[in-house]
Amino acid sequence: MAINFYFFNSVEKDRLYNAEDISNYLKGIIGNGIMPYPADCLQVVAGTGMQVIVKSGIGFIDGHKLENTADYPLTVLAAEPLLNRIDRVVFYVDHTNRKMGIKYKAGVADAVARPPELVRNQDTIEYCLAEVSVAKQATSIATSNITDTRLDSSLCGVVQGLIQQVDTGKLFEQQNALFNKFLEEKQKEFDEWFNAIKEMVNIHQK
Repeated sequence: MAINFYFFNSVEKDRLYNAEDISNYLKGIIGNGIMPYPADCLQVVAGTGMQVIVKSGIGFIDGHKLENTADYPLTVLAAEPLLNRIDRVVFYVDHTNRKMGIKYKAGVADAVARPPELVRNQDTIEYCLAEVSVAKQATSIATSNITDTRLDSSLCGVVQGLIQQVDTGKLFEQQNALFNKFLEEKQKEFDEWFNAIKEMVNIHQK
């Protein structure tokens, strides 16, 4: 059992600290995830061809800070000829190699495609910024192929203030539900309009 305290000036090397002391200190007051500002903090957007771009921004994992200062391009693995695939873009901390980074994780092509599992153990922790749907034989990635997961607290989440982290999982689910409802309503309106047009055409042809 021990009492730890931070930080005081060192006199004759009696108060020495290392990176672990700093990260443990920050971990107690800053949660994990991305910063809530700007709105496109570490957002994944479509690039050219089989490429996606991670926008600039800041993320925290266990008191370690990642800062991306410019657009960060990532190349998407070539599409499969017969099956679809779901990939992920993650930012991570690697304690073994003492670094943080952003990387592209390819999933396994399957009849029912699923994204790759996130690694979360004592050595490596990953947070998912986006999922990328790679259709079979695709030659480019569009915005519609990218699902932003930054607000999903089970995959990433947003750091708020210094003490607590906002649980945005419910907000993410609500946002998706509203969007899907909107699509369903618009599809229904289109189907009704299209069927009416077909009936009019059939009447004129008789």
